Amino acid sequence: MRLPKLVIVALATAALAASSATADPGHGKSSGADATKCKPANVKLMGTLTSDPGSTDTSFTMTVTKSNNAGKAYKLAGTATVNVDTKTRIHRHAAGVHGNKATVGDLALGDYAKVRAKVCKTDLANGATPELTARKVDARAPKAPNAPKADKND
Repeated sequence: MRLPKLVIVALATAALAASSATADPGHGKSSGADATKCKPANVKLMGTLTSDPGSTDTSFTMTVTKSNNAGKAYKLAGTATVNVDTKTRIHRHAAGVHGNKATVGDLALGDYAKVRAKVCKTDLANGATPELTARKVDARAPKAPNAPKADKND
């Protein structure tokens, strides 16, 4: 009586081991609709505005002097056109006042700006510079030039 039970348990264990050994783990890569989804890259650009946007404008241009790794194509290009929409947070800082909310019309020619945007990583391939819609813009007026020092002998 004991032998048939032992054989049944051994066969069941062998069948379970064989089915798990032949299963494909998949490596976490999808080949379906999820494989083509956008993988966002954070683009950070810093530089000076080369346009004076009006209150109804939906974009501005800037000379890019610094960027993160995702934005290096814009830095190599030298300039970037940045779109803004209703979701874009814009701050224009003034001396003694921090965090002033502003509109695109408050930005001025020559302002130093830091722009944050998101684009798909695949759009940045091969040094491409896709259209940017800013999520956040931090701007400040350019620093005043240093006044000449007075001569001590006068």
